[in-house]
Amino acid sequence: MQLTTVFMSDEPVIPEINHQNVDDDEENNGKNQTEETDKNQRLLTASPSKTSKSIPRSPSPSPRPTTAGPPDRALNQKFHVAALTGNLDVLQELVTKARIPIDCRDRENSTALLLSCARGHYSCAEYLLANGADPNARRLTGASPLYFASSYHHTRIVELLLNKHKAVVDLSTFDGSAPLHVACENGFADIVQLLISAQANVNAKMNDGTTAVMLACQNGHLPVVQLLVSTGQCDLNLKRLDSVTPLLLVVQNGHEAIFDYLLANVDNIKETIDFPREDGASPIFKACQKGYESLVNKLLKFKPNLGLLKNGESCLHAATMFNHALIVRSLLDNGANPLLNNWEGMTAVDLAKEAQIKDILELLMKALAPKMTEHGRQYLLHKSTRRSDADFDLDLVEHEERDEWKLYKSLKSAAELERLEEEIEHIPVLPDLPAGKGKGGAKPHRPHRYHSAPQKN
Repeated sequence: MQLTTVFMSDEPVIPEINHQNVDDDEENNGKNQTEETDKNQRLLTASPSKTSKSIPRSPSPSPRPTTAGPPDRALNQKFHVAALTGNLDVLQELVTKARIPIDCRDRENSTALLLSCARGHYSCAEYLLANGADPNARRLTGASPLYFASSYHHTRIVELLLNKHKAVVDLSTFDGSAPLHVACENGFADIVQLLISAQANVNAKMNDGTTAVMLACQNGHLPVVQLLVSTGQCDLNLKRLDSVTPLLLVVQNGHEAIFDYLLANVDNIKETIDFPREDGASPIFKACQKGYESLVNKLLKFKPNLGLLKNGESCLHAATMFNHALIVRSLLDNGANPLLNNWEGMTAVDLAKEAQIKDILELLMKALAPKMTEHGRQYLLHKSTRRSDADFDLDLVEHEERDEWKLYKSLKSAAELERLEEEIEHIPVLPDLPAGKGKGGAKPHRPHRYHSAPQKN
């Protein structure tokens, strides 16, 4: 499962600010509010542009008068655009002169602080927080200012939110992803350290059971894995809902440096070294499939299961199918069975013959030499590799028109196919003839597709 949290690009992608339109009833009954709006706009128009230094920052939140009726949508939108683009001058004017609510929302429930944090505008975020902006405001997705700052590697803003304004460190999105998850996914070790220092829960799970260390393992971020393990609280035996472990993610993605670090520094990691995921694929199976020879040899030292897995395949099947000859050799040296049947009734020998992989076929036949006679080996080399026990889904052809290929796929076994192949070839495919006139019109006879053609007298 490539798995994981909502993907974050290098540049923040914040949806276009879209404020709700004022209802007609509100417009008809809002004359006083319109006059107030005109006053605010005239005030802004008359105010000369000033630098950020010329307007003092309020050291603490100051109360603002509330007005009846709907908020000024145009000013709100201007306020959010200023936060998104880092225009501190406009933010200050709207706060100090237009008295705009510091946490006014757009359609996505974003506040100006959230947008500033997503874009990395530190001075804007600092000003908004100093004037009472909610450090834990959340969008419709559940993302908070800290979540966005952690996502886009805005370290100073993360530090500001955590150390000065006590943002909730484990506030998560709708999928259960917390700031620590997204920082670990992206490998932002400095932000991970800040979050750990703020007592982030290193074992917090997303909705699918994903933990922060799983994301770091999956993406190969060794420094982040080291930080998490060094807390002494990180549990590497936890599983996702599909039974995936951190170690399986390490092996599946070929991160050998992390594999070595975990085996050397985590006492109980060996307990998970052969844990399969829900479909039966184990760490060594994935290493064999992907051709990670060095990892396969390290895993073989722990005597993992080389037999048939829950997914109907063995490690030797995987290595043969993907043409990894050196791994095939290692598996054979450790007792893998070349004649083990997979879910389709195919052995590794059958797979090598079918794919015409000569070097692997030679390795397999050499391994069989002490166990079989020459006659037996020759039989294996020349017998048909047709799948002898392949079950097909009858639902595939239900309610479908007559079709010999559909019939092929519907058969319960290859043996039944062989029995009917000749009969299929002799079934006449007659054109649909028009029915005769009157009640006695005869319909053309066409044999049922599961029966042979009628014998001629």
